[in-house]
Amino acid sequence: MSFGFSMGDFITVIELANKIRKVFVDATSQFKAISDEVRSLSIILLDVEVVLSDRKLRNEQEAQLKQIEGGCRNVLDQLEHTLDEYNELKSDHGGVSKRVKRIWKKLKWEPEDIKQLRSHISTNIGLLNAFTSGLNRDNVVRLVQSQEDQSCQTILDWITPIDYALQQSDLISRRQAGTGQ
Repeated sequence: MSFGFSMGDFITVIELANKIRKVFVDATSQFKAISDEVRSLSIILLDVEVVLSDRKLRNEQEAQLKQIEGGCRNVLDQLEHTLDEYNELKSDHGGVSKRVKRIWKKLKWEPEDIKQLRSHISTNIGLLNAFTSGLNRDNVVRLVQSQEDQSCQTILDWITPIDYALQQSDLISRRQAGTGQ
């Protein structure tokens, strides 16, 4: 049983998306729409990985990302299962090297199943975009807060140009010998 979120889980989903994208390389045009959806999901997954590579998430963000990652994994697993039903591998023994070629069956996709898979992929893309937008918003809030703090410090430095360390050193040098010990 997995507890919390790990980048390993996320990388596994990225690898699965890329594996499915490679399946579509020799696919017919009827698979173009679903192929484009998987490509978009793969791209946003890679973008999220880059954003997360140098960042520590809060617990609620980890929980959100774990849920989104689970949704992505489920839809990609369903799509992989569906693809396995519609294509098969055929060995070509002609020539010097043995080649394996993917042959797509001439069956039609079940429109509702594929429409539902595309919808789930689009939903996951939207969730990942919203998640990264939230991370970007948090970064902007921190940046604005830092600029406001710096601005306040500049104003305070302008209002009170007194160097207390220098003033204290001057007072200590003026005191009577043997006092303040």
